[in-house]
Amino acid sequence: MRIVDELREKVFKQDSDFLDKLANTWLNINAEYLAYQGKRDPERAFLNILTEEIHRSLPNYRVITFVKLKPYASLSEEAKPEKVLGMRLEDIRAKVCWSTYRDRDCRSLECFEGISQGTEIDALIIRDKDFCILEYEDSRQGLCNNFMKMYWLRQLLNKQFESLFVTKLTTQSQPESPPTFESFNNDVDNIRTILDTLLQQWSVLEIVNLSGSKRRRRFHWRP
Repeated sequence: MRIVDELREKVFKQDSDFLDKLANTWLNINAEYLAYQGKRDPERAFLNILTEEIHRSLPNYRVITFVKLKPYASLSEEAKPEKVLGMRLEDIRAKVCWSTYRDRDCRSLECFEGISQGTEIDALIIRDKDFCILEYEDSRQGLCNNFMKMYWLRQLLNKQFESLFVTKLTTQSQPESPPTFESFNNDVDNIRTILDTLLQQWSVLEIVNLSGSKRRRRFHWRP
């Protein structure tokens, strides 16, 4: 069984208290210990709860968070995404980056050119010799950077691994376009072939309506 499948079955269960913990743990800690002076950090809260849940439900797993990577050089010509996909770089960016984000260079062209002064992996989840790299984003805008980070990591490490992208979503309606939940999933479906080619083993975990009522909170998986 894939690591992501085990996480889905044992940790990210719809009937578990993971979502309640995610919605309430930081609020309670901030109130009880920090007199509401703590700065909100959704990523760290998610990774702390995830680590606890994995250790409890999957004791044969190891979790290492916030892994620093050395600077890496540009990709070879053969490994560049435009060569692999047979597409212009501009067209790849237009598809992979969300329409409201691509004009800001998807954070930077580093994620497409493969040049960096060093970066960080949010979490490395290990089971025996297999591993999964997890990247968390509090909103979908940063995911394009994470998709490409996983691609150059595959080239750099020259190993098979699973990729799990986690982000938060709402189901709010939008003027003249589908609701936020449908819009995001339509975008993922539109780039599925690209991600299959670049990443091979990938999944997106959506945390839906976390700030809403307990009844509306849920997990949604893609693909």
